[in-house]
Formats: sequence, structure tokens, C-alpha cells
Amino acid sequence: MLQSPLTPLADPFINIQMDRIYKYTVPTRIDFGPGAIGELGKILSGLGLNRPLVVCDQGIRDCGLLEQAIDASGLASKELPVFDGVASNPREENVLEAIDVYRGESCDGIVAIGGGSVLDAAKAIGLLSANEGDLDDFDIFKLGEAKIQNKPPPLVAIPTTAGTGSEVSRGALIITTREGVTRKMIAASPLLVPQHVILDPNLTLSLPPLLTAGSGMDAICHAIEEYLSPRLHPVVESIALGALERLARALPGVMKDPANLADRGQMLMGAMMAGIGFEKGLGVGHSMSHAIGALHDIHHGALNATLLPACFEFNRNEIPEEAATRLCDTIGIDQTREGTPLDSLIVWAKALNEDFAIPQRLRDLGVPGEDREILIELAMADHCHRTNPRRCEKADMEELWERAW
Repeated sequence: MLQSPLTPLADPFINIQMDRIYKYTVPTRIDFGPGAIGELGKILSGLGLNRPLVVCDQGIRDCGLLEQAIDASGLASKELPVFDGVASNPREENVLEAIDVYRGESCDGIVAIGGGSVLDAAKAIGLLSANEGDLDDFDIFKLGEAKIQNKPPPLVAIPTTAGTGSEVSRGALIITTREGVTRKMIAASPLLVPQHVILDPNLTLSLPPLLTAGSGMDAICHAIEEYLSPRLHPVVESIALGALERLARALPGVMKDPANLADRGQMLMGAMMAGIGFEKGLGVGHSMSHAIGALHDIHHGALNATLLPACFEFNRNEIPEEAATRLCDTIGIDQTREGTPLDSLIVWAKALNEDFAIPQRLRDLGVPGEDREILIELAMADHCHRTNPRRCEKADMEELWERAW
């Protein structure tokens, strides 16, 4: 049996066994830096795209970022069909409407500009444009990856939030409803990873404070959950800690000075790095936030932030002190106070939420208590808790609910 990378060892390299093959996926081409959006025209030309569908949401159109992307494309606006109907939690109907536009306009690729919802929707659009079938049948729980046999059209991902990491991940989460059950399905395949990513911190400057905080906390939760996942992945373990160091130190700076371009850049870089780490797995917090997000239009990152202190407490007996100490050192937490390193992490997480005006309880985010049973059921059906440090049965998920609600 593989030993967890969290197990304290004198020599960390003996965690890697030499009698098996490890398979890892590290993604794509990335342009990073202020003004990187200006490279879009060259990128489209290099990919051979002449009529890509631009996917965004109404907010991206309203704030002028859509126009900026169109200008940078080097293509006439009439050559760039636009779909701006992606919801804050992307739904199957958004994808199907966009597919009609894609096919009706004879598009040859996709440019996605927006947050993680837009990027996930764009991946699903590309998936269905190249592969026939019901979107829900491509769910990983229905062995959907094997059904993704045709390569989707080229996708250029331009994140405007520093949070989800979807720009470098191989998954797409979309809300579907089947037989009266609404949930977030996930399609995943290396074929869904965008061909090119543009990380331009200038595009995040107009992000409102609460969205900046929620998105940043989402990325922080990604990095923490990846590091604590018992799945063996030395590459991601290192990347997750590097991401966490950037995110934990830059997010407070951005919240104090939204125009701080250096910290905005660190946030984008950290979120992207944490996105690379998804294949090591996430944790129970994301299972619960996915469940809630399927039924309620509540910001995904805010949900994860609210859940984080409860998740630390929930996993207390399965997080070695050495791992908690490593997280504290990476974040820069003063450990001279009384209590364990995990206690320090919980205090830190609660303080961040308070500083960023993120509620401490799910009920204060608008999650109704009467949805308890269905949300626990949906959380148990989600894949993320399978790589949580503590094994989760229904009674365990009920305990997490009680801690967080």
C-alpha cells in the first residue's frame, strides 16, 4: 500500500516506490504578465483560428473586458460570434444554447474570458461540439472520460478572477438535472485542457472586493486540500505549497490595495498553480460546496472559505502535526501562541473570513437548514471527499454539516 506523503519520514524520497509507474498530467502553454491579453491575436493565428466563439458572461461584457479581448484578437468583430449567457454556476442549458451558436456560426475554436464558470462552460461546449451524446453521460462517475474520444476544438482560456484554476485543469463542472435530481456533474479528460492560457493581472483589477476575496479563498482552499490529500503526488505537493505561499501573502495585500498589480499577479499565478494540483485530489469541503452550489446560487469560493475552519476541525485526527506545521510555515503564521499548529490554522482561517466579510456559518450565507438531507446526499455523491484525509461516510458528512451550518 502506498504511504501518504504526510507521514513523517527522515527521508521524504522513500515515499516514492520504485516498483511501479506513476502517471501525471502537467498542462499547457501560458502567457503571464500585465498586458498579456495583447498576445491574443498571435495565439489565435498560431492555432489557426479564424472564427472562434467568444464565451463570457454578462458581467464581462458590461465591464468592457469583452471588448478588450475582441480588440486584442486582431479579428473584425463580425468574425467573432459571442455567447454571453453563462450563469454564475454554469448550467447544462447554458452549454446547449452556446453549442447552437457555435454550430450556427461555423466556429472553429473557442476563446473563454471570465471566471471559472465561464471556463468550465467553454470546456463543455468544446466537448459537445466534437463528441455526440448527452452531457451527463460524460460524467466521470459514468465512466465518461472513456467516451471523450474526439479532441475538442482549440480553446484559449483567459481567467479574469484568481480563484478556480480551471484554465489549466482537465475538468468541467456543470449543473445538470436528471430524474428530478439536480447536481454538479464533472467531465474530465486531458483533452479538455485549454491549448493556451493568458494570465493578465490587468484583467482582474476591476474585480469587486467580495469576488476578489471569495475567488482568492477558493484558490487557497484548493492548495490546502491538495497538500493534505493522502494521494501520492510529489509534484503537486510542492506546487500546492508554492501556490499557498503566494496566495496567503498576496490576498490580504490585494484586499487592502486593489490596484496592487504585483499582488494581483501573484494571485493569478497562485490560483493557476493550485489548478495544476487538482489531480492530487481535493477534500470534503469541496464536496459540500459543490452540493450547495448545485441548488443555490451562492459564490463557490465564499462557500469554501466558510467551510474551511470546520474542515480543519473535521480532519483534526488525520492531519499530522508535521503537515499542519508545514502549512503554518508556508502561510507565515506565528506559532508562538498556545495550542497546536492546527489550532493556529483554524484561528487564521476564521480571521481571514472576518477580515474579508465572509460569514462564519453556512446559514449566514443563505444555505437553508431544511436542505440538510439532500445536500448531504449530494455531497456524498461528489468525488472530492474520496481524497479527504479522513474517510467520509454519511455520518461523517452529517458531522461536517453540523460543524459548518
